[in-house]
Amino acid sequence: MGKIITRRVDVKVEFHHVDMMQVVHNSHYFRWFELGRMKILEDVFPISWAMENKIATPVVMNHCDYLWPAAYGDDLIVTTRHRKVELWEGRFLYEHSISNRKTKVVLCNGQSAVTVVDMGTARLVKEIPANVWERYLALE
Repeated sequence: MGKIITRRVDVKVEFHHVDMMQVVHNSHYFRWFELGRMKILEDVFPISWAMENKIATPVVMNHCDYLWPAAYGDDLIVTTRHRKVELWEGRFLYEHSISNRKTKVVLCNGQSAVTVVDMGTARLVKEIPANVWERYLALE
């Protein structure tokens, strides 16, 4: 399998994103990674379905290499990639990059991973329901 799924999200740097050095505070990059992840996850685990079935997708790993700062007013593009797997291995991995729309400069690269947990037991879901796995395999 191994097909790569790509999603892009536009972000405008707002005043509350910047720190006293007038650049985006490092914590916001992880929130923007989440926006990209959710663009993919929503196609597999829609929030309404997840709540009804008591399924959560907690982050189990986050990493970011900061290359260049973003500043107030910048227009950014968050690109998230996920390589589909044939079998459920206990986590979904994502690659992220954030770039400045105007300058095309890559500001950071990162990775994240989520697992799937039963909210009632707080235990790892060992087998994804067949109808959900079909949605996953159909991702484009």
